[in-house]
Amino acid sequence: MGKEEARAKLRLAKKQLERVQIACWDPKDAEEAVTWAFYAYENAVIAVVEKQGMQWQKTHPSKVNLASQLHAQGILSIDVGTKIELFNELRKDVQYGEPGPELESVDLDDLAIELENFIGEVENVITSNDEDM
Repeated sequence: MGKEEARAKLRLAKKQLERVQIACWDPKDAEEAVTWAFYAYENAVIAVVEKQGMQWQKTHPSKVNLASQLHAQGILSIDVGTKIELFNELRKDVQYGEPGPELESVDLDDLAIELENFIGEVENVITSNDEDM
């Protein structure tokens, strides 16, 4: 746990954000976008968890709860727990070959912008009080 682990998770989330952004361009690929958004949100949350020295488990419910805790503690400005839950369900629907109308209702431009803003916030949290990052 700590600074190096937080940096590694942030780097991973940024790479996943890039995949989301590519999937949001023409031709748009909602299936790819929601899948990579799910992973990016989870890894961004875990980056903050690592920076805070909090314990975590490799389960989706644990990460949802941690996202809500980080928001409740004022560490993150928004609670992305519901986004993690939503994108997890959409991702599973896609992977099982059952994408539904929920996938069509996702605004991919908003998805990419919101995720980019969230990862920017996470980066600020991770680099705060860290002169050498």
